[in-house]
Amino acid sequence: MSAQWLGFIPDSAALQMRARRDLSEIVAINATVHIRRQNWNDLKASLQATVDRHPDLLSIGVRSDMGTLRTDTGHHAEIWPQDIPPDVVFDGKLNVHESVDDSESEVVTATVPIMLNHRPWGRVEYCYRRAAKTYVGGVLINPMVRLLSYFVVFGIVAYTIFVARVMGVFSSTQVVPDRVRQALDTLAEGLLVLDETGKIVLANKAFTTIVGLSAEELERRPASDLAWVGESNDDALPWTMAMLNGELQSERMLRYTFDSDSERILSVNAAPLGKGKSGRGVLATFRDVTHVEEHRLELERMLDLLERSRDEITRKNDELNILATQDSLTGCLNRRAFFEIFDGMWSEAKRDAKSLSCIMIDVDHFKSVNDTYGHHTGDEVLRAVSAAVREMFSSNGLVCRYGGEEFCIVLPGYDVEAAFAQAEKARGAIGQIRLDDPAELRLTASLGVSELRFEAKDTQDLINQADACLYVAKREGRNRSIVFNKSMIVTDESAENAAAEALAVANSERVEIPYKAVTALMSALSFRDTKTAEHSRRVADLCARASEGLMNPSERYVLEVAGLLHDIGKIGVPDEILFKPGPLTPEEWEVMGRHDNIGVDIVFGAFDCPPLTAIMANHHAFYNGAGRERDLPSGENIPVGARLLSIADTYDAIVSDRPYRKGKSHEEAIAEIRRCAGTQFDPTLVEHFVSKIEAAIPTLATGAIAIQKFAAIKIGAQIEKLANAIDQQDAAQINHLFNDIRVLAENSGLVSIAEATPVSSDESDETKITRELLRDARDLVDTCRSAQIDFLRKSFEHQNEAEADA
Repeated sequence: MSAQWLGFIPDSAALQMRARRDLSEIVAINATVHIRRQNWNDLKASLQATVDRHPDLLSIGVRSDMGTLRTDTGHHAEIWPQDIPPDVVFDGKLNVHESVDDSESEVVTATVPIMLNHRPWGRVEYCYRRAAKTYVGGVLINPMVRLLSYFVVFGIVAYTIFVARVMGVFSSTQVVPDRVRQALDTLAEGLLVLDETGKIVLANKAFTTIVGLSAEELERRPASDLAWVGESNDDALPWTMAMLNGELQSERMLRYTFDSDSERILSVNAAPLGKGKSGRGVLATFRDVTHVEEHRLELERMLDLLERSRDEITRKNDELNILATQDSLTGCLNRRAFFEIFDGMWSEAKRDAKSLSCIMIDVDHFKSVNDTYGHHTGDEVLRAVSAAVREMFSSNGLVCRYGGEEFCIVLPGYDVEAAFAQAEKARGAIGQIRLDDPAELRLTASLGVSELRFEAKDTQDLINQADACLYVAKREGRNRSIVFNKSMIVTDESAENAAAEALAVANSERVEIPYKAVTALMSALSFRDTKTAEHSRRVADLCARASEGLMNPSERYVLEVAGLLHDIGKIGVPDEILFKPGPLTPEEWEVMGRHDNIGVDIVFGAFDCPPLTAIMANHHAFYNGAGRERDLPSGENIPVGARLLSIADTYDAIVSDRPYRKGKSHEEAIAEIRRCAGTQFDPTLVEHFVSKIEAAIPTLATGAIAIQKFAAIKIGAQIEKLANAIDQQDAAQINHLFNDIRVLAENSGLVSIAEATPVSSDESDETKITRELLRDARDLVDTCRSAQIDFLRKSFEHQNEAEADA
């Protein structure tokens, strides 16, 4: 409006008038040319075309100076007003004539004079459509009205802008005075004051610190536009819900992310300002709980890890319990587990005056089965017999593999008659056993039955009674069941004297080697050189396997210890030689060779055992006497244990990886040992060694130095208690179990577990769950789990019965 008032915008009416004038002049010029040439038909066609192309042009007519209408568009005479006299003189410009009654006429007329030879000839008449007029439009045409309208509208707009500006300043300064702002800035928690649209009115200093934005950047900005993580719906934000529901929102967790992809976790409380849903805004507080949440998540991860470890330990304990209580070949109870349960049944039967029967089963002619068909068939026979017996008695009694082919069954609540009937059923079931190979093999069994009524003194006496019946059955032709009677009690003094003599001989051959001392030396070697310690354990296992059937148990035990300690002298070898990654020089081999003498001195000083010292001193002797040390014995003069130890040591050195070469295969190691048979090794013992390691499954070294599987089971149970204590957040119980596990591990010689068990030194923290406490517990669980896996990797059962048969 102001532009139009100032003349910057052209007047539309004037533009229309100018356009009509230009059109009229062009048409007049065109008409003059046609009149001069007397082309009246072309003139009429041209005029009609012009009218058709311009909607506002109603008609055109050419009138001579005499008043005669020479040509028109066809209806010009009807439209042209009659109030215009034909003898009007024109001045050559566009003349506009309006009808007398403007309100009724819708036609605007115009004329343009035509000049021929510089004299007036006539004129061209035009009838235009009149533009529609309204009252408002007429008023607005008035310049004064337009001027006043401009100032009114401009004043309203300027006033509105001014008031909004003033109110904005008022809202940000006067609604929250400076003293209130300063007070809110002292709060440790972040605080936002939001208006009813969710925009930030005030942000205190703590909140600006949390989000990393200034107060000026936050004011008048919607709170939902900040970088919140995980809330895609604005209605779910705490302040929005507080505003919509008119209720307090407490402890809502939100995550705020930064440009660096780091996050903060905030605990949000939001309360509406005002009553009901028509409140005036929201007050929201923000507490940074990032460290608390991270600590909680870490605790949850540790607890989850401990729970999984506990479940795995429980499973391993179950496996260990099976290994510790069952015979590995037949699945029956072993003697230790059998007697533990049998003692309880015996006490209960004695206390309640109940029946308790015992059945001894012996497979007839079992030795001939082994001799005829081989030991693998004998094992299949034992498995089949045990399966049949366990199927019959496992649900109502105990089944134990008592000896090589002997089984012992205990039946609580069965008197001697019922037990005899069960024995006959078992004999029949064994007679029905058939093997796929050999299919012709038929089995029979001899059985002895006894019961408490025969006044057995203890569990072993009851078994002895049934065993006596078993041998009576064998003497009477086998394949029968015999019930005990007192006439079967052995009273032959010669037998008792023979047994006492055998016991005296066994005691005289026993070798006393403190296993704790051996464990201590192995721990020292492991600390010095872990790979050498592992090599020594493998050599001890090989010695135990190779000596089976060649030595008595006492001699085998000494050989096992020698296998463990044969490299103990490497404790005195310098690090640069002991841990050299490449081959040794002759001078270094000379230094390395001294470790044998160091080892002999250590063993001689630690143990008063000449056989052990002899094995240690001579295990590098060559069978043909051509070794590095010519003063050592040769041939059969070398102790058998030293000859076996030399073979086992060489075999493991060949198959083991070294820093400067890859370990060779078993076949290559056997070929190398056989190549050196007769020169370095005893050829007879070489073949004996090969047959034993190829026919047997590796077993754990037996004797006092073997890691006790029962101690491992007890430690597993303690770890389960430890996991439960962690679940219950019982710090005192956790520290108490740490002490119990450490004592048990130390007493059992489990050095790695004892060292991994933490020691509580600060009594003030014994009742507080900390991250360090949980981490120590997790490390201890992992250590125990690794120990269990190592136990399960090996065989925990030594077949004493097989040794007796050998």
